[in-house]
Amino acid sequence: MSDAKKIKIISINCGSSSIKFSVFEYRGGRRGYENIEKQRGLLELNRVLSCKIEEIGTEFGYFYVSGKNKSESKDLNFKDHGQALYYIVKKTGLFENGGIDINIAAHRFVHGGKYYRKPLAVSGGDIKKLSELNALAPLHNPLNLKGLEIIKEILPEALQVCVFDTAFHGSIPLYAKLYPIPIDYYFKYDIGKYGFHGISYSFISNIFKIAGKKFKRLIVCHLGNGASICAIKNGISIDTSMGYTPLEGLMMGTRSGNIDPALPFILKEKLDAAEGEVYDILNKKSGLLGISKKTYDFKELIKRKDKYSKLALKMYIYRIIKFIGQYAASLNGLDALVFTGGIGENSDVLRKEVCAGLSYLGVKIDEKKNESAAKYFQAYNPFGRIKVAGSIKQVGTGAVPVFAVHTDEEIQIAYEALNFVA
Repeated sequence: MSDAKKIKIISINCGSSSIKFSVFEYRGGRRGYENIEKQRGLLELNRVLSCKIEEIGTEFGYFYVSGKNKSESKDLNFKDHGQALYYIVKKTGLFENGGIDINIAAHRFVHGGKYYRKPLAVSGGDIKKLSELNALAPLHNPLNLKGLEIIKEILPEALQVCVFDTAFHGSIPLYAKLYPIPIDYYFKYDIGKYGFHGISYSFISNIFKIAGKKFKRLIVCHLGNGASICAIKNGISIDTSMGYTPLEGLMMGTRSGNIDPALPFILKEKLDAAEGEVYDILNKKSGLLGISKKTYDFKELIKRKDKYSKLALKMYIYRIIKFIGQYAASLNGLDALVFTGGIGENSDVLRKEVCAGLSYLGVKIDEKKNESAAKYFQAYNPFGRIKVAGSIKQVGTGAVPVFAVHTDEEIQIAYEALNFVA
């Protein structure tokens, strides 16, 4: 392997108010991409750089970068994702050699619509086609596309690959995918459930396989500012809480989740609002923020003692419990329950409160293990190769195992892009 080709992959995840950014190395065989061993690729990707920017467009911006020998963090505000991406690339030295050092730039795209059920190697005509998906995920897809365009300009020699969150849910059966509206709308306009957070769910499925944990009926709760739940049977998605857009499902940081479908029409009349204004309310002014009237930040909410903050948390937890019960019924039982995502893996309080409402399923939390897992993941260092045992912490003692798992969407994006071009 001394003369093996070293492949460098940049993995870019542009969220609604954040950017996560990692660089991985893979030492392939002598033929480069053609000799990638797909079963072990996830383990052999080596993270050499990790970076994140949070709270873009606010006065609470934060920048963090970590390399082999040093790390740096500071409060730093950016007006938009474009400014943040240019700063990251310049700061981390990826302008070096005109970007030739990077072989693959792998981008997370939230919504693949009807077109994309596998990764896409971007060519000239694809940008326009990708832009047509913006309306399906208005908080994310336009930013995913912006990231693609900027990185394509900065790193012109790199192969640009898109990996889609919706792809994992292509297995959802038609009876679960369809909405009970005239079926012609599905055939004419492709209106049905697409689901999201699929890259995270793919990673969870893969890391469990590698760890030798085989569960036939698995429920995974990906809980962050955006939140969803997925029912996984024999490794494939059979249902998930988000739908045609990421607005459906759980109550989230700023999204309403499921509401009476007549309410948008009623709000439009009551507020004398344009349709776009109501859509903005449901996507950006609802959820934890709308009920608490203070913040969508879960860490801040659990510290607050006012009645609206407490109400917001109670509503949030109640809806998670309801969906878990619903999907346990869909799976005809439950073999394991997983919490992941920024809130799911880091908050012992959240896991404790949710599991307290699931004793009928055989779920019971171990308070010491639960608290220990939260502290561990809050200080988790993803640098280097993936830590299989360290990514999974069992936090339950009941008949149904409960896990907190550190999801790694960036390494999954790199892994899927790498295998796609092999």
